[in-house]
Amino acid sequence: MHSSAIQQAGRKKNRVAFKSHAAANRKEHARLYDEQDQAYTSMTQPDIWEEGDHHTYGHLLMESVRDVRRYVRQMKYEHPTLVEHAKPFRPPPASHILRFERSITMGERHLPSDRKVLLRVQVAQLGLKGPALRKFVLLAGSRYDPVTDELKMSESRELSSLLNKKRLADTLSSLIAEANKKDDSFADVLLDFKHCDYKPKAKFPLEWLPKVDQK
Repeated sequence: MHSSAIQQAGRKKNRVAFKSHAAANRKEHARLYDEQDQAYTSMTQPDIWEEGDHHTYGHLLMESVRDVRRYVRQMKYEHPTLVEHAKPFRPPPASHILRFERSITMGERHLPSDRKVLLRVQVAQLGLKGPALRKFVLLAGSRYDPVTDELKMSESRELSSLLNKKRLADTLSSLIAEANKKDDSFADVLLDFKHCDYKPKAKFPLEWLPKVDQK
């Protein structure tokens, strides 16, 4: 027998007579509908206040007590088990010269400040020398600090911190690639470090200190 014929035979065998089924269970359905209507009516009509329950502030106070008890139970039974998943801190190797920083606001989600990422890197560790180093500093502009020899950039245009981190890495790679180009070194453009308001501190002359006779 063909498969389609077998399927049709199975459908005829398992066919349900909905009209006769509805007629036979009409009273039961009507009873269920009446119970649902009564339940909805009782929900829409609040009970009369008989001064036997807490007021709104009392319920809020009990809810806060439940929260405190829940956290206490977590501290007692769940937190000790986290020791099994603890990992020792391992500082990054010296080959990792890029440092990314971000802030997280506890208890809040989707804040614009949480997706902001800050990149710090020592320019001396980038391997640039001569005209390429000068061009890189010129392109970095106010993001370069000549006192600490540090480049600092931030990014918050993307929707997540991971995307902002990748954008910063791509920007740094573009700056390095542009600095290594030899088509124009911008030798006629002077470096301007006015953004770095650094005032050197004068060292106190040691010869001005009073001499103390040690006897």
